[in-house]
Parts: sequence; C-alpha cells; structure tokens
Amino acid sequence: MSALPVPPPPKNPLELPEIIQRVSRYVTTNDAVACTQVCKAWSDHFVSTIWHTIDFDAHDGLYTLDIDTLAKYGHHIRGVSAVTELNHLLVLINSNARYLRHLTIDMKSTQEFYACLADLLRMTNTSLRSIIIFQITEDEEDEDEHPYFAVDPFFSVTKTGATLSLSNIKLWGLRMTRESFSSLLENCPLVDHLDIRCTTFLSWPIHYDSEDQFYRHTGVIILTASVEEVLNWGQPAEHAPSLFIHFPNLEMWDLRSHVPVPSEYIREQVSKYCPSLKTLWIQVHDPELAMCMLTHTFDNLVAIGILDQLLSAEMVTAILRHSKTLEQVYTFAKNDLCDSETIPDVESNELDSSGWIVQSIPHQCPRLRTLELPLYEMDMDDIEKVEWECHNLKELYIRVRGLDTKEKINRAIQLWKEGMAATNMKQVNGQEESSSTTLQLASVAPLEDNSIEARVARHLLKFQKLREVWLGWRIQRVTPKYKTQGYEHATRLYLI
Repeated sequence: MSALPVPPPPKNPLELPEIIQRVSRYVTTNDAVACTQVCKAWSDHFVSTIWHTIDFDAHDGLYTLDIDTLAKYGHHIRGVSAVTELNHLLVLINSNARYLRHLTIDMKSTQEFYACLADLLRMTNTSLRSIIIFQITEDEEDEDEHPYFAVDPFFSVTKTGATLSLSNIKLWGLRMTRESFSSLLENCPLVDHLDIRCTTFLSWPIHYDSEDQFYRHTGVIILTASVEEVLNWGQPAEHAPSLFIHFPNLEMWDLRSHVPVPSEYIREQVSKYCPSLKTLWIQVHDPELAMCMLTHTFDNLVAIGILDQLLSAEMVTAILRHSKTLEQVYTFAKNDLCDSETIPDVESNELDSSGWIVQSIPHQCPRLRTLELPLYEMDMDDIEKVEWECHNLKELYIRVRGLDTKEKINRAIQLWKEGMAATNMKQVNGQEESSSTTLQLASVAPLEDNSIEARVARHLLKFQKLREVWLGWRIQRVTPKYKTQGYEHATRLYLI
C-alpha cells in the first residue's frame, strides 16, 4: 500500500499576490518604502503606493531623479498637487504620467509654463477625472501679465473616438473669453460639477442675435460661482445671456460672493434657463443677500444651505417660505466640527431666547429629510411641546441642552439604537407597525425615565427612517440591510 502524498505546507498569506496588492493600498508612504526592500515581488506591489500621489510641496527629491527613473515609475502616478513651477511640469512630462487622474495647478503667466501645461494635459486628457487650475494675482497687476486662459490647446481630443473623462473642473481666478468657456463645456461632456469662482469672462465681441450659438451642457448639475460671474454683471456686454444658458439641467448653485444685482433679473434668468435649479447654498457673510435669494429670487427650493452665522429668526422665516417643498436644511459649521473628537462649545445666538422659532423648521416642513444645525443648541422642553411633522427624517445634526458630555451622548445614542433594533425584530416577527413606538419606548426608555438621554432617545425613535445622527460628538449611523428568504423580505439593522 503506497503512502499518502504529503500535502504542501500552507502558504503565508503575504505571499499571495492578491493579498499583497490589497495590503499595499492601506500602508503609509514610509511603510511602503520599507516594504519595497523586502523582495522584488513586494517591490512590484508597493512601489505603486509610493508613486500614487505626488505633492510637490513635500516631495522635493523628485528634482534629483534622472529621466530614466522617472519614466520607469511615472505610470503609477494618479494624483498630483502643488504644481507651482515649470520644473514640476517637466518632471511629470518626463515621467510619462499618462494615467494621471487628479491634478492641481497654480497657473503662471509665462509662455513656457503655458506650453508645458498644454503638453501635459494633451498627454493625460483621456485619463484625468478632476482638475483644479487657479491663478493668484496681485490686485494691481497689469492685465498684460494676466493673459486669457485659452481652453482649446488643453482639452481638445486628438484621438478619433476618444472621450474626455473629466467630471470635476475648478477654474479659480482665471480670465477667459466666453467662446473659450463654451469650447471647454463642449470638449468635456462628462463634467457634472463646475467651479468657476473668481474667474472673469469676456463676452464675444459680436452681436448676440441667436441663443443657439451658446453651447448647452446637459450634464452639469452643480455650479459654484458668484452672482456677478454667472450674470456677467459689470462687463461691457451686459446684453449677453447669463452663464445659466449653458446649464439647462442645473440643480444646485453654490454661491460664494456677490455684488448688487436686481433680484428680478436673477429670477428671470433662473426661470428661463435653469428650471431645475432647486438647491441653493449661500456661503457668503451677507444676510441681506441670503434673505433676498430666499424671499424674492427663488420659489419652492428643495435644499437650502447657509453659513451658521446667518441663522436668525428672520432667516428661519425666509426658509419657511419653501416649507412645502423643502427636504434639506444645512448650516455650514466651521472647521468640520462634526468630525471632531471633542465636543465643540455652543456659541451664543440670538435664537437662544426664542428656541421655538427653530423648531418651526421640522414642525412646518413635512418633506424634510435632512436637518443639520450643528452649532445650534435645542431645548428638549421646546422639542416636546410641538410635534415634528417631518416623519421621513433621515439625517439629524443638532445639539441638545444638557447633553453636554460624551457619556450622555453615547447613552442617548445607545438607547436610540436599541430601540431601532427592537423595532427591527418586531417587523421580522410580523407584528403590526402601529405599536412599534410603544415597543421601542417600553424596551429601552420607559416613560418614568426623565433623564435627558432618555428624552432625546424617545424623540429620535419617533422617526422610523432616521439613519444618521450627530448630537455633538461623532456621527452615528444605523444601516438597514435586506435579506430575501423565499418571497418574504426581512430587514436587519446593523448597528455601527
């Protein structure tokens, strides 16, 4: 009887190319450098991590590399930032970074810089996904030193049948002709987000006898720009149609700066060219502008975002003009407070003495799905007085008076999650939904518990579709997962 063959020893998981490749995506640059020195197999996998993203502010050593080395590894480069000098462009061209996806350029007013940038973009124009080109100039700089930005040499497609992949374009502080801007839109069919803040547009020196000469880009749905940029306000050819004419499917306007423009004219242009524009973000320290936009310019907005400093009783009243259609209300907090590991201080606000006014937003907006007021502190007494009508609320970012420590916030969140899990089990067991709130309250937050944590949890449990909550520390989420068994569907709630 022959002996059974001895099975080979199990392989080390880190010897499997698939595992090594996955691990290489999550290591730091310094760790990747160390891993390339283990063996050639590891070097082949981890070298892409080293070259994946180039920041010229941090990678000065690239200047010392010879052309052969650059050409050997340049195909790994995917993202480049802080391109501020001609030498930076030459490094990228010599490295043949033809698969570049993300690029940030500080435009210089020299013919050499302009020509090299054109060469780089022609080399990468079918792989680029996003590009930022900005030009910082002195206030009194001569116009001759700040040339017009010509688009055609940069974004033209030279290969037959090729399609540009750009979906996100940011052009800050440039000077462009209207014809060049129209050419940019035509050559970039996949763009959906266009940011043209502080960019000046010179109208064509011809009579506008037909609107057909303006290219319509049906894919752009988000525009970041000021009022004067969009409306050509203050330019010699004010008779030219506004930039809105280029974006028939525009849904969101992120407004960054402003000069006085008649609200009737803005309303006319939006109504004529952008009937789908129903989301307005006003990131300008100008309450009069915000009030004007909300009360005189737009009707039936779906989403509104303003700076937190602008929130006032008058602003709430302006927001409520759109109560029947409003689905999202934001205030833009400073320094991404919602991602902070510390509980931010609540700043004093004129609304502190009139807490019921803010309650009118969730009370009078039945379609509201997102309410983000991270710097405003609500009082549970006010919340419990009036029922919120936004039964389909999904995201809630607020502070609650008295919920001022991580321990209290964690307990309120845990009670909410346990109540959501109890409802999930009830649905799985086929019980009727009418008593779901009663089951939640009885199981995790009995009515005799009058602690601030229990009161907050009981309020959150009223919203069956609530999936994301921030109460001052860490964003908390519950995610529904669907599992099919035969013809029946059960919902399982995974707590994060």
